[in-house]
Amino acid sequence: MRKIIVVFILLLLIPITKVEGAVCSYSEIARLKKIASNVTVSYDYIENNSSVVFNVTLNNLNDELYFVDQSNYQRYNYTEEELTISNYRSGQTIRYVFYATDPDCDDTPLYTARVILPTYNQYYKDEVCNGIENYSLCQKWSSHNLTYTNFVQKVNEYKNSLNSPTIPVEPSMPIEVSITQLIVDFLLDYYIYIVIILLLALIGILSIRKKDDIYS
Repeated sequence: MRKIIVVFILLLLIPITKVEGAVCSYSEIARLKKIASNVTVSYDYIENNSSVVFNVTLNNLNDELYFVDQSNYQRYNYTEEELTISNYRSGQTIRYVFYATDPDCDDTPLYTARVILPTYNQYYKDEVCNGIENYSLCQKWSSHNLTYTNFVQKVNEYKNSLNSPTIPVEPSMPIEVSITQLIVDFLLDYYIYIVIILLLALIGILSIRKKDDIYS
């Protein structure tokens, strides 16, 4: 029993070493973020009758990265520097989140690439748009969300607004100003000066009469 106690005490005296796994450093994360931000994203589309399908191409991919498509949570590992993903719909917003393949860093999102696909206007080729192809509702990419009936109604309303006759504007006749009105306007504009002149004249007349009274 004494031996057991001694062995137990010796075990307690042995220093315990804490083993930590490797940690992804800040400098390593910064380096990987720079690599991820160099990825470029572009798209094209295939038009078929009254619908389109988009293809998204990613370039400058790196074997130190993988990414997850947030629209379906599909993971894509590196195979080559360019990758094309198909069958996206119009108007869709896509987010690709990049992570490191290094298991010590793979919990940290490094970069998010966003793609906003334009909304396809399935009615833009309709005959109601003939002659007004530049109208917003008649362009290929237009997010109007109208039913076909409402679409035709809106386009016809626009056409009718173009055909509405314009009401001619009659030229304004010059206003005849009478002599009396001219005199009144003159007096109103210069009445201060007229009053001053009359006062000076009155003072002059009074001065002359005063001199005459003195010498008479």
